[in-house]
Amino acid sequence: MLSKFGNEILLHGPDALLPQNLNKEWLNRLQKMAEDFLDGSYDLEECKKPEDIADPILSICVSEILRSQHNDKTDISVEKMLEKITIYSVSLLIEAVDRESSIGIEQSTLEDILSWDRIIKMRMTNPNFVETLEKACILLIPKKASSKINQNHFEDD
Repeated sequence: MLSKFGNEILLHGPDALLPQNLNKEWLNRLQKMAEDFLDGSYDLEECKKPEDIADPILSICVSEILRSQHNDKTDISVEKMLEKITIYSVSLLIEAVDRESSIGIEQSTLEDILSWDRIIKMRMTNPNFVETLEKACILLIPKKASSKINQNHFEDD
């Protein structure tokens, strides 16, 4: 499967790794890998950080995106890599849900795909989704940032 992924996706450059650019088959496969990673790494009952590197294909996706963001330099700690895999996994799930029910998400770019900021902004339109991520300790928003987000939301109304 790795060689097929390389031939069908990786050869087309890092833009091909953005969830909205994946065809249905690859989005479904990556979504399953993302679900397995998140299920194995996070627990609604206990806040813990992931300890194991995810599926090799998810790791390759994140590595390739990081390489494109940092001009082929990817010196990153295991902890930071796991955080980036988590963000990418959540982004894959968001895209899959959006394709099924059109929840109106902002499409990711190579610059923001591995940042929590885009997902945190979803609080405005999909607060239950963001709250679920927080409850599962997948998304940890510092109190100061959370207050600012809520304040900005009310100022925009």
